Amino acid sequence: MIAPPTNGYRILIYARYLALMETRRLLLASDGYRVNTVGDLKQFRYSVEQEQPPYELFILCHTVPEDERQAIRVMALRTGAGLYQLERMVQPIRFIYNVSEMLSANRKDA
Repeated sequence: MIAPPTNGYRILIYARYLALMETRRLLLASDGYRVNTVGDLKQFRYSVEQEQPPYELFILCHTVPEDERQAIRVMALRTGAGLYQLERMVQPIRFIYNVSEMLSANRKDA
């Protein structure tokens, strides 16, 4: 199987439910994004600290508790990554479009 070409953007997804996280990872990977996933705040922090070059976007599933969202907002500000907080129901085409728009806006701001 041939891997899709990468567009160079690095994304970290954090969700509590494996099936949701994996579905979103596959959608973005098929569109050329380099995507990593984590299922808890400790893994999230570790991934952010270890990743070089740094992530350009953090995606938080609606399943992430508010106190953890707050901690991740601080990390996004510190690292310069964009932050996409997903709603409960988002259609796949809308999801990919929103990610693309956020990354484009984040790149322009840099």
